[in-house]
Amino acid sequence: MENPFKYAGIVRGPYFADRKQELSELLSEMRNLGRVFLVSPRRYGKTCLIFNLSDKLKKEGYCVAYLDLNAYPDLASFSVAVTEKVSRTLESSTDKLAKLLSALKYLRPRVEVGPDGLLAARVEMTVPRREALPALLEGLHYCDELARKKRRKLIIAIDEFSDLAKYDGQTIEKAIRSEIQTHSHIGYIFSGSAQSVILAMTQDPQRAFYRMGRIMELGAIDRSEYLKFILKWFKKGGYQLKNVDFELVFEAAEDVPYSVQRMCNILWEKARSTGTVTQKMLEQLPLLVARQDSVHFELIWQTASQAQKILLMALAKQQNAKPFSRAFQLAYGIGPSSSIKASLDSLVKKGILYQSPAGRYKFADTFMRYWILNLAERGAESR
Repeated sequence: MENPFKYAGIVRGPYFADRKQELSELLSEMRNLGRVFLVSPRRYGKTCLIFNLSDKLKKEGYCVAYLDLNAYPDLASFSVAVTEKVSRTLESSTDKLAKLLSALKYLRPRVEVGPDGLLAARVEMTVPRREALPALLEGLHYCDELARKKRRKLIIAIDEFSDLAKYDGQTIEKAIRSEIQTHSHIGYIFSGSAQSVILAMTQDPQRAFYRMGRIMELGAIDRSEYLKFILKWFKKGGYQLKNVDFELVFEAAEDVPYSVQRMCNILWEKARSTGTVTQKMLEQLPLLVARQDSVHFELIWQTASQAQKILLMALAKQQNAKPFSRAFQLAYGIGPSSSIKASLDSLVKKGILYQSPAGRYKFADTFMRYWILNLAERGAESR
């Protein structure tokens, strides 16, 4: 039987773990062509959630266009992509598309032969790249008009929307709001992993997207529901579970869905030969994953200063530590607070750590913690 625990790429259908409540809420919002700001830390499955939502909406007759801002280095390429993707979603005829696009001022159609030998309508800008913002607004207006003409309900999902800042964000925020607040045939999902950025966009009264739509924070999957999902697949695969407690997996993964899936994927393969899952296997999983990523963690470790390495070692040993407390500093011989603050800021900027909403500093990749603990253990053994 195929390993059902997928963790890389887009996970869909029966392999997508739970999120029933979130899917239901997003479906309700999009059926009403609402605007939702979807925020979560990385690896919590927000992109997978959007694709599973898209599958359900398409079955109901909606058109869905997905864009990832990471794929577009400048505003010009994003402007072209929005218009092109929506056009293809709403109209399959190349001739009709070319005719529709020919009426635009800043954008124009380009018909070319695709890899399959068929004609395809592409979009390009007719003006210098410095005029990309008017082109984007024209494209967005065209999207709503095309949806109206085709009598279709359209959903546009823009992933990593927090990256809008790279395009001179606040100027563009105002322009985008001014345009899309008039749309009556499009629902929007703006998702992002930089929670603080998205929340600042939507909760600051001085920002353009203030109260523009619902803010939906994607948290951890309920453990009891996730456990049902895990046990269902192991039982379907014919595995015997001998006094195993998957709580250990959730704890080690810190409830990050990607990490839970990855450990279960390894467990499935590890137990395949005997068909039996034991508690000892579960206990070995975090270090197994850490060792798989050893080369990656080693490169990260080499970029850290000595002060940062000492701090990372301390944070690995003491989860939910308060790094500015006197007790923490004395226990690990680090300080002063100003030096710790500089190290933490640098490690967050590098993406090695992140600060939780509760203010705790955590490893962006939970398995790096196990790699560091193993490094410390090997160091102690060699002394």
